[in-house]
Order: sequence, then C-alpha cells, then structure tokens
Amino acid sequence: MNIYIDIETLRSPEQHRLEILEDVKANFKAPSGITKGSMAKDLGIDDKAAKFISAGDMKVQWEDKMAATKSDQVAQAQWEKTSFNPDVAPIACICIGWFDDSEYKTAVFAQEIITNEAEMLEEFHFTVNNICSKYGAQVTKPNFIGHNIAKFDLPFIWKRSVINDVETCRGVKWVDARHGVNCFDTMIAWAGFGNRISADNLCKILNIKGKTEEMDGSKVYNTWQVDPQKVIGYCHDDVALVKEIHERLTK
Repeated sequence: MNIYIDIETLRSPEQHRLEILEDVKANFKAPSGITKGSMAKDLGIDDKAAKFISAGDMKVQWEDKMAATKSDQVAQAQWEKTSFNPDVAPIACICIGWFDDSEYKTAVFAQEIITNEAEMLEEFHFTVNNICSKYGAQVTKPNFIGHNIAKFDLPFIWKRSVINDVETCRGVKWVDARHGVNCFDTMIAWAGFGNRISADNLCKILNIKGKTEEMDGSKVYNTWQVDPQKVIGYCHDDVALVKEIHERLTK
C-alpha cells in the first residue's frame, strides 16, 4: 500500500534550551575557523598590538571576553538545530495521503488537534494499520513515499514512538529503510544514494509548482506558536507535492 507522507518537527522544550545555554556558557569555545585578525577586531586590539600576541593567547582572551556576549547567540543556533534531533524534539504533525481503490484520501495527525504527541502517534499508527488491513488481518504492508524519508521522517517517527512508548504500525522498517524495498524516497530516486537535492529544486527541474510560498522548514517552530494550522497546511501541501513528484518519477 503506497502511503505518501511528510512530517513537521518542533524544537526541544524550553528547559532544554536553558540547559544548552548553561552548557555553552560553561564551555564556551571559539568557533573553528575563526582567524586571529577577527578575534583581535572583536577585542578592540589593533594590528600593531596583535602582532605581539600569539594566536593561542588571543583565543584565550577572546573566549574569556566573548562568553558573556556571544553565548546566547551560540546557544540559540544550537537550539534551533534540535528540530532535527528526535532524541529531544517532538513531532508537530504528520500528514499522509493514499488511494482507497480509486479514491484519493488524506489524513492529518497533529498535536494542535490531538491532545499530545503520544496520542497523535497512536492515532497515526492505528490509521496506517487500518489502511493496510481488512477484517483485522494485514493484507499489505505500508510503502511510505516521501522526500528524504529514509534518513529523516521514518527514523524520526520510530524514535518518537519508542520514546512515547507507542506501538508502531506493522510491516515497516523504520531505521535504515532501503529505498525501493521498504520505502520510495524521491530524493534518493533522483540524486542517488548519499547525495541530496531539495524537494523545491527537484520541482524546478521537473517544472512542478514548488513548496508553499512564504513558508519553509526554518519557519515551522515560530509559526507553530501563533498559527499551527498554517504549519499543518504546509505539511499537507508537501504530501501533495511529493505525490506529484513520485508520479512523474514512476510514469
């Protein structure tokens, strides 16, 4: 059973952000690649004086002074990346689409609609089992279709399900899912294993209308705080998009 799928994820909770900030302050380090000249400029040291300070000593001075002023910025950047880490970040919503005989159907599972992440995941897995079953017996396995799902969406769903103690739907290899066997990943299908291409760029190549305007993954968290329905709509549009890409690639 082909099931088109996309997920949107949030960042880790506020408490984790504060923990990141405290850790950054306690272990503040100069970023790799920063130059001696750049550090001297931040410290207000002119070129003439900088010549008499070793790179190592300059780094120590920079770290001591900049820990207070740059820790917030560094911690914020680290926190924003937690949306890619299922160990600490929740799923905001899951959208799917499938053909029931000749009728195309869709379903949305979202924390904004369902009480919490665990219940949302339970409802998702229950629905997939029902899609693939008749009279209580599984008649086909789900074959998820999406963009970058082999390395992101599928393992993310599995890990969040394990963390929330939710039983997963049957017949899915969530971790190291192999394209063409356990799922159809449109990114791998086009770019090849180990390579990447964004869904938007693939749409441009195929002359398909791209992602939702004025919305992308970097805006999901902030948008979710004020307008979760917009995020759900964005996720739903991505499912429609990957369906069109898949149909073109398998025509």
